[in-house]
Amino acid sequence: MRVSSVVLLFFSLSCAELQRGDGQLSVEDLQSSLNRLQNQSRAERPELLTDQTTVQPDVWTELRELRNMVVDQRVQLASTQCQIEELKKENAAVKNHMAEMKQGHAALAGRVTYAELGLEALRDENANTQKVAFSFGSGLSGHLGPFDVDTLLVFSKEFTNVGNAYSPITGIFTAPVRGVYFFRLNIFGYTAPHWIGAELFKNQEKIFFLSEFPDGVHEYASNSVTLLLEKGDLVYVKLKSGRNIFDNTDNHCTFSGFLLFPM
Repeated sequence: MRVSSVVLLFFSLSCAELQRGDGQLSVEDLQSSLNRLQNQSRAERPELLTDQTTVQPDVWTELRELRNMVVDQRVQLASTQCQIEELKKENAAVKNHMAEMKQGHAALAGRVTYAELGLEALRDENANTQKVAFSFGSGLSGHLGPFDVDTLLVFSKEFTNVGNAYSPITGIFTAPVRGVYFFRLNIFGYTAPHWIGAELFKNQEKIFFLSEFPDGVHEYASNSVTLLLEKGDLVYVKLKSGRNIFDNTDNHCTFSGFLLFPM
């Protein structure tokens, strides 16, 4: 019976506390609730009056303990709510970071796609660009010349002829497309009493002239040039009259060229 009364008193006090809203129990509240409980007990069971002096101190002790429990729980609840708020803030920060990462990933994906498109365009352009490159040796075995007139030099020993723009039959390079081309000519003379000499032509225009005197030993002469050619332009080499060249399997005399880029 005493325990039931105490429990009843605790719930009464809890209700009073919730109505106050400040979480604090006053002595007046406790005294008022205790008086109501005692009056109710006298009306129902008069024999409780004899035990009042022994029961009342124990009831006060238990009420204090219960009040302390309520206070502790409120403190724990407040701490838990603070932790929840901190977790909410951390979760919001994580969400913002993830959103920024998604935006960065989207931007990076866009740049990668742009680079891939550019690379594909370069591949298409390269695939559609005509490839032109040639390199030939003279194919001689000994001296050639001298002659009384300028003579077309035919370089007949093929090393490379991508695009077949150079003819080893006529010795003439024919530009397959309009563009900028690079050409290089090497000639060689060996212990001959005559000068070595050759000329490079674009159509009927002489581009450069090579000349050297062996002077009892071997001598090289070489030059190179970059030309803008229209489709169908001709480039070739002539042995200058009164000059000679020498070659063998070492391929001292060569004529080479290639397309740098179309125009």
